[in-house]
Amino acid sequence: MSINYCTGFFAVGFALANLAPAPARAENFGRGQELYENHCQACHENLLHLGEDRKVKTLSDLRERIRSWAIHAGDDWGNGEVDDVLFYLNKTFYRFKGEAL
Repeated sequence: MSINYCTGFFAVGFALANLAPAPARAENFGRGQELYENHCQACHENLLHLGEDRKVKTLSDLRERIRSWAIHAGDDWGNGEVDDVLFYLNKTFYRFKGEAL
């Protein structure tokens, strides 16, 4: 009887674990680079991101710029695409610290 109880308990636990929401996905550097190169780079040279007089000063600024330019370009980007491009740009050019992506 205890074997059936244990097996049943395991089966219920396994089923519940599979119903739990997946953890938030991590940003994808490669996908961000690909999105940037295919949708942004034609108008934005790399020098734009390196200048001392750049307008973007924080990750929040950068996220808003990416989101607004995606809309301007007619790209239907969700949070995943924006976050991936943000991750790519921050790791490659900006290197903002202390703010959560």
